[in-house]
Amino acid sequence: MKSGHLSKNFKKDYLTSSQAKKILDEIDRSTLKGKRDYAMLVTMLTMGLRTIEITRANIEDIRTKGDATVLYVQGKGHEEKDDLIRMPYHVETAIRDYLSVRNIANPSAPLFVSTSNHNHNGCMTTRSIRRIVKTAFISAGFNSSRLTAHSTRHTAATLSLLNGATLQQTQELLRHKNIGTTEIYAHNIDATTNPAATYVEKAIFGTTI
Repeated sequence: MKSGHLSKNFKKDYLTSSQAKKILDEIDRSTLKGKRDYAMLVTMLTMGLRTIEITRANIEDIRTKGDATVLYVQGKGHEEKDDLIRMPYHVETAIRDYLSVRNIANPSAPLFVSTSNHNHNGCMTTRSIRRIVKTAFISAGFNSSRLTAHSTRHTAATLSLLNGATLQQTQELLRHKNIGTTEIYAHNIDATTNPAATYVEKAIFGTTI
């Protein structure tokens, strides 16, 4: 098995569950823009979508499969929306709350739209999404060059593995072609829980704090 490609994106940090919740809680959902930003952030943090996948998503991509609500996604390098991700309850609730305020009848309209004067109701750009995510991070007190929009994808992957998902399930969530890429997350988690350095400390100092 080939090892996963360690891209520059792996130099970005992820958020802990409490940090992610704080960021979401800090978003003012009393406005249309706030409802959009909240719905978009919770989608990215929970479902691991890339910014390009957010821009490509349309309202009609939310569908029912079996007994679940899913989002059909046009993934990286794909020509069609042939990937689907189960949509958790909090994500679906946030999106439907946002859509109810938008009150758009056209199902082929973008799922998330711009609120700016020069592009009102137009498709969002990846640049604007990155800016919105970064602003939300900073507003919640997390101002670091290592925290970017791609950190939401890292967060989804890491929290997935930390909370019981298998390597294969996390690979499917992130739609990695090579499971070796997913294994990088698992390796990083293993490294943080490795007690070897504590054993060395105990050997040197005779006790640990």
